[in-house]
Amino acid sequence: MMKFVFQPLIDLRHHALAGFEALARFRDGRTPQAHFNEARLAGSLVDLELRALDQILAASHAIPDGLLLTMNASGPAIDAFAKQRPELDPRLAWGLELHELSAPELCGRARISADELGCLLLVDDAGIGYATRERITQLKPHIVKLDRSLFVRYQSSPEAHEHVDLLLAAARAINAQTLVEGVETAQHLALAQDLGFDYAQGFYFSPGLDAQQLPEAMAGLRQRLGIDTPGF
Repeated sequence: MMKFVFQPLIDLRHHALAGFEALARFRDGRTPQAHFNEARLAGSLVDLELRALDQILAASHAIPDGLLLTMNASGPAIDAFAKQRPELDPRLAWGLELHELSAPELCGRARISADELGCLLLVDDAGIGYATRERITQLKPHIVKLDRSLFVRYQSSPEAHEHVDLLLAAARAINAQTLVEGVETAQHLALAQDLGFDYAQGFYFSPGLDAQQLPEAMAGLRQRLGIDTPGF
């Protein structure tokens, strides 16, 4: 029913591959959002999320030693995952991306549960839904991940410009690192660097890839942009 693709996360300061985000894909062709929304309405969201997390663990052998692998989950799913005490591959660094639509009252233990698992906590899609400055200040994630829609409007929308600046300030106030998604052009990359982001992801580097595509794609990334791709 589910499979996973891996989208590269790029360390902008060292011009190197930092890791991957695991992204769900469903074999019936429907979008992940459709499946997860359907599960939410049916009261089975956490069950579906836990199945996804377990399958990512099983697929993680495709990721080279020392890289980061991030996974998306709601607050309740992160807590339930921690209670399972899963065996995370010690070759890798692990991250849990807290979903932006996970309500605040359900997320109070997200940082504690991530710490229990030995995972980094990321606030996903900062600036959208419940992924606010208040969430950043309260949970003190290791990484704040800016939503694509704000980033691509940074130079054209005064409102987006101000919102991004405030989110970055909130992240830096708690010494969190920052990641921007939606980097699709060389101009986007230059903007991300100018704004001081630590990491970036987006189609400019690569779309999500099946595990068997990773070696060739990472060689292409190294050749095209000069990015160091350790392990490939």
